Amino acid sequence: MDNNPFMYLIDEALFDNERIFKFSGALLSGDTLTVTFLVRSEDYYRLTDELQEKVEKTVRELIPDSFDLNIVYKKTYTEEKYLLSLINGYFYEKSNILFSKLSEDRISFDINPGFVKIRIGLPPDAFGYAASNGFEKGLAEYLDGLIMEDAEVELYRDGTESDEPVVKVHRATCAGNGIRLVDVKVKIPIIGNVSKKPRYLVDVLKREAESVTVCGSVVKPEILTTKAGKPFFKFSVNDTTGTLECVYFTRFEKRLKDLESYFFEGQNVALEGRISMNERTARMSMMVKNAVVCDVNYDTIDLEVKPAPTPENYIKVFPEPYSELQQSDMFSDNAVLPDTLKGRFVVFDLETTGLNFAEDKIIEIGAVSMVDGVIKESFQSFVNPGMHIPESASKINNIYDSDVEGAPSAETVISDFYLFTRNAKLVGHNAEGFDAVFIKRLGDETGFLFDNDLIDTLVLSRKIVPGLKKYRLENLCEYFGINNERAHRAFEDAAATAKVFAALMKKQQNDRRK
Repeated sequence: MDNNPFMYLIDEALFDNERIFKFSGALLSGDTLTVTFLVRSEDYYRLTDELQEKVEKTVRELIPDSFDLNIVYKKTYTEEKYLLSLINGYFYEKSNILFSKLSEDRISFDINPGFVKIRIGLPPDAFGYAASNGFEKGLAEYLDGLIMEDAEVELYRDGTESDEPVVKVHRATCAGNGIRLVDVKVKIPIIGNVSKKPRYLVDVLKREAESVTVCGSVVKPEILTTKAGKPFFKFSVNDTTGTLECVYFTRFEKRLKDLESYFFEGQNVALEGRISMNERTARMSMMVKNAVVCDVNYDTIDLEVKPAPTPENYIKVFPEPYSELQQSDMFSDNAVLPDTLKGRFVVFDLETTGLNFAEDKIIEIGAVSMVDGVIKESFQSFVNPGMHIPESASKINNIYDSDVEGAPSAETVISDFYLFTRNAKLVGHNAEGFDAVFIKRLGDETGFLFDNDLIDTLVLSRKIVPGLKKYRLENLCEYFGINNERAHRAFEDAAATAKVFAALMKKQQNDRRK
């Protein structure tokens, strides 16, 4: 039970299975009260329209009738990677000095149901500053508003004999602290000044933030007027990694004129302000607080993935020899092996919780290694997505929460899959539009650069077998007489795709000889 009185009254109105919320905060703007609740990512599917109506009715009974009510539900996670991003974001916003002293190797987590304890080691000088300025309490309060669990933060002095050693389990992570910054030089302060280096727009567009600094060139600046007749300045900025809509409200006409004079199309600027979701456009926008004209060193913007070291051996998933009687007949007609099948290929397939690249997760990876047209090894693993598998996905792939409960995380599996794919071309069906996108995103997040050449059998089949009504994997299996009894499971689909790929290459060779 949440110890917040407001949350207590809401919980009292809900059944046990409906108590999936945590009160994050309330903001009164004019006559509109915005109330924010947190919901675990794995519980988000339970946030039905009926439950939202019930919560709204309960909250409405607790606030004055004169207020308009806006309820926001934020998805939250309790994973080390997410917690690290929050910690880095907090120190980045509060102190550039402390942020530069953070080291992931000196941050440890003890995650329990309802409770998270975090220990952060800092050098002696940084520790003294952080301790005297209440950073332990501040970070704990910050995290309490962003995660479901109660947070306890402990800072300790790093570099003394009394330090307890921090033992961390292996996990693949991006190099660095996850905060990417741009070098700028302030030329003309227009409204206040900026106190921190700007972050990449591609990074800040991922979530709301109370205070963040960005930069870029001005796009489409204009002075507009609200329905109430109040003027405001609207524009966008682009730093080559993304574009952010920005607005600035003021009752001082001179400031609007200053912005109009200096923030012209193409001008380089840096901004500080609050980023939130614009409910009308469903896009992130910034409410500008400080704004300056500056020089932006675009050469410091680097979106290239910093590759993690190639693992020396497998950690969790070990490839196994592949054998199947049918395989001996793949080239029994004494046909010459097509040049396009010479070499090593890894044919892969994924099962996921859904089709949304930003929100959904991998739940199974299946792959086979094919050398000179012969399947040699197999790779298969369930993946624990850290969230509930929607019934709509389970209906297709027959993978349920119980199947992945004890499976390794995606961060563990991806290092093994990366090792399995080295020195090979990747092959998949509809891989360009789906599977490769998931794999590349996970690789970017963990530091593994999947730079393999990619072959999509969907694209190939449309060229080599024209005239089919549909080009789904099952249609091609039927066309080439390939048996795939367990369709929509990653490993079986990967093996079937390998056979389809071999058949397509043989047909292409035969067609060219005619």
